[in-house]
Amino acid sequence: MADHAALIVGAEARLIRIPVDPPRGDAIQQFAALELPIVELTDAAGRRGIGFGYTIGNGGTAIHSLLRDELLPAVLEQDARRTVGLMRQLTKRIHALTPGCISSTALAAIDVALWDLAGVRAGTPLYLLLGGATDRVRLYNTHVGWLNRPLEELVALSDEAVRRGGFQALKLKVGKPDIDEDCERVAKVREAVGPHTTLMVDANQAWSIDTAITRIRRLEAYDLYWIEEPLEATDLDGFARLGQHTALARAGGESLYSVAAFHECIRRGALDVLQPDVARIGGITNAIAACHLAAAANLPVAPHVSPELSVTVACAVANSVFVEYIPQMEIVLRRPIRRQGEFALPFEEPGHGIQFDDEALDRFTVHGSASQTFQRSRR
Repeated sequence: MADHAALIVGAEARLIRIPVDPPRGDAIQQFAALELPIVELTDAAGRRGIGFGYTIGNGGTAIHSLLRDELLPAVLEQDARRTVGLMRQLTKRIHALTPGCISSTALAAIDVALWDLAGVRAGTPLYLLLGGATDRVRLYNTHVGWLNRPLEELVALSDEAVRRGGFQALKLKVGKPDIDEDCERVAKVREAVGPHTTLMVDANQAWSIDTAITRIRRLEAYDLYWIEEPLEATDLDGFARLGQHTALARAGGESLYSVAAFHECIRRGALDVLQPDVARIGGITNAIAACHLAAAANLPVAPHVSPELSVTVACAVANSVFVEYIPQMEIVLRRPIRRQGEFALPFEEPGHGIQFDDEALDRFTVHGSASQTFQRSRR
């Protein structure tokens, strides 16, 4: 039955660009900015939902254009309660572009806004609306471990994160040309933070299968929780082979752009820990689906980046083990992620609870503004 109060009557798109200083580096690239394509949807009752994706400095204009020119006009006068149905309709509208990171990120911004609106409409925190399996999840700190950090800085920041920052899990980037340098960096951090701190490493797709086997065997000496993306993300045969020749848990999934890709990854036995990225997989709808697929295979999940939003997904499902901490959005938020010791906690307000600072958004906006809003009058 139609509920005219739930019809979408306004849709706003904007793109913000946040400088990153100093630049962050991994085995693929260094980047000096983050982009957030942001969507705000308004229903006929005046309720609002906000959604967003991200890029690491490029591609945001293409995402914004796709939202502005194709997707947002198509959501007007649609029933905001039909989240899954509406997202299916929008995906079909741009079927020739899917799956892919640009289309998935654009769709994610709308999907997240719809789910935020659903929580606001229900007067319920979104993590509870989606399942409410728990009210907290462990955080691991990646920000200390960028590959371009000098060794002394890496060790000092890692030590500070544990001793003063309350973190009990850290992730270090690896993928230096010389494996001895990778091992030295990991060894020095392990020595600084002690044997009880959880350490992971992330190679960001740097290695061939033979190189990965050799280097992972070297890294196994440092009591690591997982090795993340040692191979090209789509090399599922390689990941399966890796599991036969090395002992470290294989983590990945941030570079998979569909639920079907996660299904195939699980079917092939390619990963031990799955890391859906809410933006890259197309939003909360698909991230939750990927988590449930993993649960059916008795596999844990650790949603990738955007901790303010990922904690909502992680707390909705029963198989989450971690959420990743990188402070990439705090400069445009009214408040940071909720923490209690080493745990992230979801916001308890209706919806996802993420509150953007309007002045900060205006300062960093490069495309779109509140005055550029698609609207139609109610019938």
